Amino acid sequence: MKDRSNSWLGGAANTPVPISISHVLADKMEYLNNSTGGKSGNRCDHDPSAPRFFAPADHPHTEQHRNRPHILKRLTKAVEDYFDSPKILPTLNAANGSKRQQRSERREACCAVLGVMIHYLDLVTLRVGIPQPDGGMAGIPMDSKDLDDGTHITGIAELAGICLRRAERAVEDLKAAGIITVHSICEKIEEGVYKGYAAIRTVSAKLFDALGLGRWLAHERRKAKERRDKKTEKARRKALANVMMAGTALEQQLKDLKRKQAEDKAAGIEQGPQRGNLSPVAEICLAAMRQTLGMKPDTS
Repeated sequence: MKDRSNSWLGGAANTPVPISISHVLADKMEYLNNSTGGKSGNRCDHDPSAPRFFAPADHPHTEQHRNRPHILKRLTKAVEDYFDSPKILPTLNAANGSKRQQRSERREACCAVLGVMIHYLDLVTLRVGIPQPDGGMAGIPMDSKDLDDGTHITGIAELAGICLRRAERAVEDLKAAGIITVHSICEKIEEGVYKGYAAIRTVSAKLFDALGLGRWLAHERRKAKERRDKKTEKARRKALANVMMAGTALEQQLKDLKRKQAEDKAAGIEQGPQRGNLSPVAEICLAAMRQTLGMKPDTS
């Protein structure tokens, strides 16, 4: 009977075949290169030699946001440097709870997601979102969705160019590292039924400090607040002018009605109980406007 104890190694029976660790590793690397095209990273198309970060130019709908403050561009570049130098953000590097260095595909996801948040960052509040006409801030959802009216809302995962699960893991790492905070928002529709909205995400000012941009941030936030206050005051003065014009017109209407009432009375024309008077609602509005604008009551 033949001894086939070594035949699985490719050698002849009873013939020892030398094996070295280097040969095994070489075969393993050849298998990985053939199966992933030279890439690694849990089938996520991650290439350690060419990481993919958020690029506004890749998303046409972000054209209006491309001209961002210079400090945010510098912050984005500093964050991307983390990919090659994880030690610059030690809390993020240790977010996986291990003493080992954070995996490269995980670093790529964190850099991409944080790049999106920095791009949509409001310097005054450090909140992530899209400014609204009423002065509020609309959060950005994690996942993209299409509304009934055909509007496409692009989520953070799509903007970052990664799948939703990778984006969610990156957010958890950023939270664990103290770089961002996340506050969920929901509305109670009925008992036991709630409607969720995009969470409020805030980037910590400590991130700027850790990357050497703390003093610059304080300067830029002060400038941004002054610009916002100026814009708000301009809008307030414009609205106030419109209210004052409406108040003047209403005052004139009241005077005309009183004059008409006096003329009708002098001519002996009988008037109904409401003839020559403003409606109760108009009277209330006029009184409120007078109080708001500091106008003296009409005694004529």
